[in-house]
Amino acid sequence: MSSTTSRPRTGRSGERGQVLVLFAGALVALLLVAALAFDVGSMLVQRRDEQNAADAAALAGARFVLSDPGAAVAAAHEIARINGYEDSDPNEYVTVHIPAIHGRYVGFPGFIEVEVGSTRPSIFAGVIGRSTWPTGAMAVATNDQDLTFPFSMLALNPTACKAIAVSGGGVVEAFENVQSNSNGSGCGAGDPVGFSRTGGATISVVAPSATCRVVGEFQDAGSGPPINCTIVENSFALPDPLRNVPYPAMPALAAPMVYAGLATPAPPIPAHCPGSLTDPPNALAPALCKIPATGGSANVPWILYPGLYPGGLQLDKGRTAYLMPGIYWIGGGGVDIGGGASIISIGTESDARPDPTTAPCATGTTPDSLCGGVMFFNTKLPGAAGGPFILNSSGATMKIASLDLPSGDPNAIYNQITIFQDRTMTNPVTLNGSSSFTIVEGIVYVPAGQIKLNGNGGTLILDQVIADTYDINGNGGTIKVLRGEGVDAPIVAAGLVD
Repeated sequence: MSSTTSRPRTGRSGERGQVLVLFAGALVALLLVAALAFDVGSMLVQRRDEQNAADAAALAGARFVLSDPGAAVAAAHEIARINGYEDSDPNEYVTVHIPAIHGRYVGFPGFIEVEVGSTRPSIFAGVIGRSTWPTGAMAVATNDQDLTFPFSMLALNPTACKAIAVSGGGVVEAFENVQSNSNGSGCGAGDPVGFSRTGGATISVVAPSATCRVVGEFQDAGSGPPINCTIVENSFALPDPLRNVPYPAMPALAAPMVYAGLATPAPPIPAHCPGSLTDPPNALAPALCKIPATGGSANVPWILYPGLYPGGLQLDKGRTAYLMPGIYWIGGGGVDIGGGASIISIGTESDARPDPTTAPCATGTTPDSLCGGVMFFNTKLPGAAGGPFILNSSGATMKIASLDLPSGDPNAIYNQITIFQDRTMTNPVTLNGSSSFTIVEGIVYVPAGQIKLNGNGGTLILDQVIADTYDINGNGGTIKVLRGEGVDAPIVAAGLVD
């Protein structure tokens, strides 16, 4: 008798079942990826159409934005409608802002912003719970070839970490926009901070529409009162509006100083100062003019005249320098006013007084009360190193009016500039109230150096500052940047800008 034995086939059939399950799962995943790819592709096409509609609408509105904002809004909506988008459609929106509220040109008059968006049902993504896809686009345009940007303070450095640094416990009052061109890349691995406020200091921008703008990020880590200006990060950089202004030609040596006090006989003119009989100034061998050269009593007033100061100028020990109108060409060594000394611009010799507190050009508290008008050009001669420019005289009188030459004068291009530092010099410029009331009218222009502004219990009044970087430390004082005089920066030509 024979028998047969059959072997079970469960192994092969089980393997075939596993393959079927894997195939089915892979097929579902493939279909999901394909579906999502189709939906995402449709969304990208939709967004491209929205961007095209926003661009066309912004350009249409820009034709009227400067003359008739209402017509600009209507034109933008009409072009958006022609391109298939209407604000009345519950699944679409067309929003027009004049001025722009997003992007680099927030708050600027003469700009129109158009936002176009929609919500569309998904085709396949519903299987994963995504039933709709919202998309949107924005465009900003202008129609002005000569738009400019008004500002109180401008930091030119494109990469410095905290190119504008406000600290201490004082108050900075700016009467126009404050701008930092820095993207903050100099901060290294840290946040790209181009504009910073720390400590108890605060920034108050007086103009209602003024902004605090920065190409990089704004750091607000202060404990003082809140900043009241609109902070705009990722802004555009401004060009240096004075970049094409040439250096003033080197003049002849300044005329001899004149004693304006009451002592008899008059004290001798210090060595290396204009008019010195013992060691007059020399452009070939520059040396610092120190007033006084040695000790002596305070309140010794001198009248100074424009021209070449080959080795710089230093004033301390309570002395007073009255500045006659013109350009003071500093050939090296810089300018250092400290030690209780006073410096006052005057219109005529008769404005000088033995006591600076009674001088008619020094008693006012606004730029309009100043007299005369000067510009310091801080540079260097071949035989003299460049030096810093320092106004840091505690409790003294420091009142300097900006240059104001008649239009026919070849140096009239420097009108409104009070301090002009050589573009190759990185020396700092320090302006300090120091328990005094200091006014420097006009533009302070330090394109390659740092400007240090310190109220220090006093009041420092300026008009406009353009510098590479800023170190602002109020320490209980007030710094006012009035923007009564100054220049605007060109920003953009007509067309789409964002």
